[in-house]
Amino acid sequence: MANIYLKVPTYVAQFYRGRVAPQLTEFQPVEFSQFQQEYVMMQAGLAFVSEQNCEHHICFSERMWKNILAGKSPCGGKTIINRDPTEWPSMDEICTLTGVKRNNRTDGFDYLCIKTPRQIAIGPQQHQVTSSFTMLFQPANEMVRQLRYEFIRILLWWITEEMMACNRRGIQRDVITCIDHFYYHYNVCLGTNKTDRDSMRRMAIRWLEEAKMLPTNIDEKDAYFISEVEENDTKTDIDTLIKSVKLSANKS
Repeated sequence: MANIYLKVPTYVAQFYRGRVAPQLTEFQPVEFSQFQQEYVMMQAGLAFVSEQNCEHHICFSERMWKNILAGKSPCGGKTIINRDPTEWPSMDEICTLTGVKRNNRTDGFDYLCIKTPRQIAIGPQQHQVTSSFTMLFQPANEMVRQLRYEFIRILLWWITEEMMACNRRGIQRDVITCIDHFYYHYNVCLGTNKTDRDSMRRMAIRWLEEAKMLPTNIDEKDAYFISEVEENDTKTDIDTLIKSVKLSANKS
C-alpha cells in the first residue's frame, strides 16, 4: 500500500498525528477507514502521475516525496540540496526543491503522510494503487478542506463537552482554558511566542462564534434533564436488561 503527502495547515497535521496513541511521527501515515469520507475522497481523487509530470505542490506521490527526501525536485533529476533523507523536510527545503517562492504563510503549513486505499475504480475496472499515485489538484484541495473541517468539528465538540462537564461539577471554566486543553491533548503546538499562542486561541474563538456554539449558550436544564424513562433505566440491573432483550427477540 502506498502513501500520499498532502499539504495542510500545520495545526491540522499535528492534530491528525496526535489522534493516534502512541502519537505518529511525521513519517508514519494517517489511516482512514473505508467508511470515512476521507477514504471515499481518495478513491475518487487518486490518479497515476509519474514524478516527471508533477504539476502542483498540494499533494505528492510517494515517489515524488522520496525525491524530495533525497534533496531533489519532486520530478527527480540532479540533487539540488544535500540533506539527510531520514529527517523530515522543512518548508524552506520544499520551497527550494519545488521552486516556490517563500512567503509569510509558508511556515504555517506541513505535509501530512496519508495511507491510500489499496485499489481504486477507474471506469469499470479496479486498479492497484502504487507509489506513483497522487491526488489531482481539485480533489486534493477538497481533501485539505475536509481535514480542516474535521479538526474544527472535534475542537468545537471538545470545548462544549468540557464546559458541560465542568458545569455539572460546579466548576466555572473559561473557554480559553478548554481550547488550551484541546491543543495540549492532541499535541498541537501553540507556537513559539505569545503572539502565536494568542493567534491560535483567537482562531478557535472565531470558529465557535461562526458555528454559533458558544458554550455560554448551553441550556443546563435541557442538557441535563433526565426523563422518567431514563431514570427508570438507570435503576435496572444488567441481568434484567438482558432478559428483556431475549424476551423481545423470542416474540419477534
